[in-house]
Amino acid sequence: MLRFYTSTALLTSSLLLGLLFLPPAHNASARAIGVFATVTAVDTRTGTATLTTAAGEVYSMPKDSLWNVGSRVQCERVEDTIPVRLQRCQPWE
Repeated sequence: MLRFYTSTALLTSSLLLGLLFLPPAHNASARAIGVFATVTAVDTRTGTATLTTAAGEVYSMPKDSLWNVGSRVQCERVEDTIPVRLQRCQPWE
């Protein structure tokens, strides 16, 4: 009887300790701030566009079919990642 309780306690404690060492989900706590950016360059060979925010930050992203040089886009700036990145960029007019 004592053997049953001991094995149950060991199994339960090992499962609970295993949960403590799991890493959090990717970007579970990422904060996103809305920013506006301007497409400053388009590289058609690689399919990338260079975006510049009003604060002067420069980002490189895959080009969208509606983007041309000078187009304004609204993006989410994710600060909790390294490096800081833009995501979900949509044309803005």
